[in-house]
Amino acid sequence: MTLCFSPVGDFRVRARKFPGLVNCTVIDWFHPWPKDALIDVANKFLHDVDLDSNELREKIAVNMA
Repeated sequence: MTLCFSPVGDFRVRARKFPGLVNCTVIDWFHPWPKDALIDVANKFLHDVDLDSNELREKIAVNMA
C-alpha cells in the first residue's frame, strides 16, 4: 500500500494524531543517489573533523559513500 502526504499543511497534526504514520513508515527513494553525490555529502560531514590528512578524509568519504 502506498500513502503519500504533502509536507505542506496539517501533516504535523496528523502525525500527532496517528503516530503509526511516522513510526511504521519506510521511505522508498524513487531514484538511487549517484556515487559522487554521496561522496560530496560525506565530505561535508567530515569537513570539521580533525584528521591527519586530506587523503585520509577522502578515503573515509569514499568508504562512507
